[in-house]
Amino acid sequence: MAKPQTREERIDFLTERSVRFFNIYGDELESISQILKIRLGGLASAYTAENKLPREAVVVHSRVKSLTSFLRKLEKLDWPLFGHPTEVIMDFIGARVICWFVDDCYGMLDYIQATKQFLIKPRSLEDYIRDPKPTGYRAIHLLADVSYDRVKTHRKRRTIVEDRMICEIQIRTKLQNAWSEFTHEVHNKVPTEFQADYDTAIADIASNLAIEDRSALAVRVILQRQVKKKEPDDF
Repeated sequence: MAKPQTREERIDFLTERSVRFFNIYGDELESISQILKIRLGGLASAYTAENKLPREAVVVHSRVKSLTSFLRKLEKLDWPLFGHPTEVIMDFIGARVICWFVDDCYGMLDYIQATKQFLIKPRSLEDYIRDPKPTGYRAIHLLADVSYDRVKTHRKRRTIVEDRMICEIQIRTKLQNAWSEFTHEVHNKVPTEFQADYDTAIADIASNLAIEDRSALAVRVILQRQVKKKEPDDF
């Protein structure tokens, strides 16, 4: 097919390519999302056991960006040409690691960086907990290649080959996640004339929650003491 010349041709070309991609690889993408969730869940289980925390103190969710969301993102980027969707959108598959306590965000980051299950992209780490966005948004972001087995068909023969897919991993506390969900729901309901007041309000909320995140570390200590008290004495 000839390279599209006009913006309308580019939109039609990319929309058709995106639909075809989802139709062909939709199930595979869901499988990779589950692999990402399982591997991160394994790290979370090991981390909470090592740090004497309840298993539910670190939970993992994963998702695949929907076709509608993908096309909306392309529209925001003014429909850039691509050969493969991950060339223009890095969070095609994503996972969220939600921790009860802020210190465990960095503990889980250390575990992710130490494992060989993920190949972290250079210079992809963004720490919005230590350096929040102006809105007050706080989380740790990173990009990583996730390996998986792909079925390859060539001349009617099927073989299993190792492949990789780039995924985004976000790590945040429960309070940071609650702030993010709250602002996501109310953002589009705020009239433009009140946007400045809204921005100030949500930044203040984020700052207050950051203080509470530090205060919550006292609860972490209590939970760890409780586990240690139940452990048998060493001989």
